[in-house]
Amino acid sequence: MVLRRDIDLLDVEIVTERLILRPIHLNDIAPIAREFDEQIAQYMYPPAARSRMDVAPFIANSIEGLSNNTNLQMVAMNKVSPDEFVGCIGLHEVDTHTPVLGIWLAKNFHRQGLGLEGIQALCGWAATEIECDYLKYPVDRANMPSRRIPESLGGEVEDEYDRITPDGRTLNIVEYRIIPETP
Repeated sequence: MVLRRDIDLLDVEIVTERLILRPIHLNDIAPIAREFDEQIAQYMYPPAARSRMDVAPFIANSIEGLSNNTNLQMVAMNKVSPDEFVGCIGLHEVDTHTPVLGIWLAKNFHRQGLGLEGIQALCGWAATEIECDYLKYPVDRANMPSRRIPESLGGEVEDEYDRITPDGRTLNIVEYRIIPETP
């Protein structure tokens, strides 16, 4: 385990200027199923959710990862309206020296800088709470809005590879290396 101190990932909450990041739970199944559609999933490894049943295994696996301190899977909520779902954000493989960042936002929240705000906050949390060499940020080469996030944080391309999704799509991944900085 590379957590700096005794932390229960189920209790982590990160508050930013406009977001509340909190651990995922079963109550998040409806907004995730509603928002994780074909357009959102275009550059993502998992296929779009067709129903709540498609989301249930993701949430169950995420809660298990939170429980065993290996996966900080969070949801982003609107700070002004805390019941309003903004998206999912995670720090995966927390028990390694190179955890992996991931994010997707509901369409209504695109192009507002919320992705950068959320990832920046999660990087700040990582800088103070875990021992790591760097954070990975894999993103499809064609997803320019998402690529701007690690580039804004000083991320540098570490690797490039193709990844076949469960539904047969090919993602052309550019993997950034981000050195987390204490806020």
